[in-house]
This record gives sequence, C-alpha cells and structure tokens, in this order.
Amino acid sequence: MKREFILVINPGSTSTKVALYDGETLRDELELKHSAEDLKGFEGINDQLAFRQAAVEAYLKERKVKLSDLSAIATRAGVVGQLEPGAYVIDDLFADRSLHSSTPHPANLAPVIGHALAEKAGIRAYAYDAVCGCGIPEEMYTITGVPELKRAFLTHVLNSRAVSIAQARKDGRKLEESTYIVTHLGGGITTNLVHQGRILDFVGDDEGGLSPERSGGVPVRPLVKLCYSGKYSEKEMQSRLKGKGGILAYLGTNDIREVERRVDNGDEYARLIFETMAMQIAQDIASLAPDVCGRVDKIILTGGIARSVRFTDLVKERVSFLAPVVVIPGAFEMEALAGGVLRVLRGEEEAHRLEP
Repeated sequence: MKREFILVINPGSTSTKVALYDGETLRDELELKHSAEDLKGFEGINDQLAFRQAAVEAYLKERKVKLSDLSAIATRAGVVGQLEPGAYVIDDLFADRSLHSSTPHPANLAPVIGHALAEKAGIRAYAYDAVCGCGIPEEMYTITGVPELKRAFLTHVLNSRAVSIAQARKDGRKLEESTYIVTHLGGGITTNLVHQGRILDFVGDDEGGLSPERSGGVPVRPLVKLCYSGKYSEKEMQSRLKGKGGILAYLGTNDIREVERRVDNGDEYARLIFETMAMQIAQDIASLAPDVCGRVDKIILTGGIARSVRFTDLVKERVSFLAPVVVIPGAFEMEALAGGVLRVLRGEEEAHRLEP
C-alpha cells in the first residue's frame, strides 16, 4: 500500500502550526510560537518568509523527518483571487501570486514555503480551503458605499467550515440544513455566517472588532488623514492595521494570556482593552443575524482565544439572546488540511489549478 505521509503547514499571525499525518493518523503536531519580540524586526508579513520556512525545516530536522519521506504537503492558502472551496495544486503560478498578493496575510506564506519544500522533495504541495475560498459571493454582500471599493470575501474559511461540519453532525443534520454564526478567535478575528452549506456573509478582520494584532474597523476619515499626514509610508500604515495594531498597539503584547495575567494583577487599562475586544466581537456576531432574519441555529466560538473562559463568557452574555452559544476551543485546521489532501491522494477529490 502506498504511504500517505503528509506535512501540514499553517501560518497564522502569531504562530506557524506544523503537523505530520500518516494517512488519517496524526503522528506529530507543534505550534511554533512567534512572539511580538520575534516579529518586531519584520516590517511586513512577506519579510517573515525566510524566518518561517527556517522554522518549518528546523521542526522536520528535530523530528528526524527527511523531505524524501513525505508523500505530499498540505498548506493553508491566503489571498490569490476568489477561489472555490477545496484543493488547489501549488505550482509556480500559485506560489508567485501568493507571494505578491495585494492583501497582506500570514497564510500567503504557506504555499510559498510548501512549494519550495515540495520541489526539493520531488512531490506535490496542495492548498486547501483558502482564505479567499468562499466561491463567488452574492453581489449584495460585496457592495460598499464607495462603488470603486468592493468587499473581498477573505476570511477563516478552513476552520469555520470544519467546525460547522462537526457541529451539524453533532446536531444530527446536514450542513446544508443549518445556519451558524462562527467566530474564529485568533491573532486575527473573523465572524462568518455559514448558511445552507456556504459562507453567505462575514465580518472581516478589517471591518469588525480589534484583535490581538489587527486594528479591525477604524474611523475612515481620520484614517485617510493619517495616511496623508506624511508620517507613514503605505507599508507602515498597512503594518499598523495588520501586524502591529489591535491589542499589541495598546498593550505591547499579542498574547491574550499575558493580557489576562495583567487583568488578574489589577491592571485596569488591560481590563478595558480586553473587555472592549469582547464587546466588539459580540457586535460583529449580532450584525450578521439580520441576513437570515434572525433565524440562527447556533453561535460557535472557536480558535485559540476560545480557550479563555473569561473572554468567551463576556461574549456569550452579550449574544446568547440570539441563539445558543457553543464554544469549540482551538482550531481543526490541521485535520481539515490533511484530510482534504488525503482525499486528493486517494482520488476521492480532484484538485483545482489556478488559471493564468
């Protein structure tokens, strides 16, 4: 029987998650944490490429895994155009578009790293359920108050779909028969309306509440003035919005556990910022209910910050009037990535290719 040994690579804003799967069996998993101190020397996300690839290669070396041992590489994918859900072959075009994406995102680095390692190993790398993998959205959900600016559907597709599928199974129904509002609580935070099997609408990390290192939505007119103030380059402003914004900008840390320690030690300013983030996330959740006339089966809180009972309780008390709230701590992204690529290897699912 052909071996199905898969390396999974999943960069987030504050970590790079890696795992090794042998078929459906998880053999090893590790979250390579990147502190604010580690990342402060990088002006933009793409500048972190060599640092993150070296971290992945060091992980393989430590686990005594050779690239030649691998059957395939599964990666998260970022913003490379509006993709369909599912798998894509990572070729030169996919890697190049990922690296030169107009939208900075940690997930853009994963296909580049995966492609480089796959070429060394003589195997294929695949991206699965990309950040932009919602399919073609309904036009209503792309319209803004400025005709030249359309909303791009960029969100935590992978984990939102994975936890929705799991919750529907637990509820004894098909995903296509369910309506969930799913908030992914990570270094970046998005809230997604999963309706009849697809992400119908969402609140992106540049629209909603602040998060550990992203600004969320900010007042537009003052932002325009700041952009033209002469104080910052475009790259510096992008970094202030994504990478050095949010909790990090206020408290000098992107670690929610550290923020909670400060709250426990009586830091009232840390408490204010912490509770503000929870309130803003609750507002994001409530804002999606009108899309389905309030007919929401469940609200799901997931991602790393969902491990904080203090935080999820603050959100729950503000949104439980809408629907029952389910907390699914952590993320199922690694399992979803490996499972998707495994289906491709077994011929159960066909991988797409990016069109030139």
